Amino acid sequence: MLWSATARLSANPSPLHLPVFNQSITVFGKSKPSRVCCSPSRAMETNDDTSKAKGLSFDDFLSKKPYSPPTWASHLKPIPSHVFSLAHLPTPIHKWNLPNLPQNTEVWLKRDDLSGMQLSGNKVRKLEFLLAEAVAQGADCIITIGGIQSNHCRATAVAAKYLNLDSYLILRTSKLLVDKDPGLTGNLLVERFMGTHIQLISKEEYAKIGSVALTNVLKEQLLKEGRRPYVIPVGGSNSLGTWGYIEAMREIEEQLQIRSNRVKFDDIVVACGRLKDWVMQLTLLRSLNL
Repeated sequence: MLWSATARLSANPSPLHLPVFNQSITVFGKSKPSRVCCSPSRAMETNDDTSKAKGLSFDDFLSKKPYSPPTWASHLKPIPSHVFSLAHLPTPIHKWNLPNLPQNTEVWLKRDDLSGMQLSGNKVRKLEFLLAEAVAQGADCIITIGGIQSNHCRATAVAAKYLNLDSYLILRTSKLLVDKDPGLTGNLLVERFMGTHIQLISKEEYAKIGSVALTNVLKEQLLKEGRRPYVIPVGGSNSLGTWGYIEAMREIEEQLQIRSNRVKFDDIVVACGRLKDWVMQLTLLRSLNL
């Protein structure tokens, strides 16, 4: 075995009792005159404007809907057929009153940390599309992979539980800890509340074998057991997951149109930990002339 399995703790956990995990970032203003919208890779004040935008109602939550892309992205292929409503959208855009900003410089935050406390900021945007495809393909369980405290893995476990899908996580940890119970700290607590199947692998083996091969091994094992697994790559970072960021850009556009004073941003700053995600987001920003 390349990794060791930990036990399931709860068959029917309640997401209402999960702890809150918040995310924050630091962004600096630029020289005058400018407005900067910071879009956290984890997450205007819009005041009443956000409430005027289309929000998530009780009837919308967990619903699967046909998807129609924004006109400026309609040339991209393939276009997803459906999307799940998992996040609390639109997330607000708040003005950030930082001290000592250059004159005529404003900094605003796109608060994706408010997309749903269990669903981990922007991660849920990708999952809305990825899990719609999983359900359409008849999957009964979800496989994904990441670090021992991966926010993406936590979000996947919670979203899968919402949709009555089992989740299987391959988590990367140190060689010294790979044969030990990972405990109940941080994201692991949430994942084990969800009844997630957790498998550990050392960082050395992960680097040697690779995430694709590791998830494929687990996928083949589950297929032999009669399961119908759907694999989500590291971070949910693939072409389908990118549509979540396309929707985020459309959301910002709509929020700006709603505001009476017509705020216009000169730059959008995005925190990003993966080159693949950075390239995807840069392409989106260039398509909007930002």
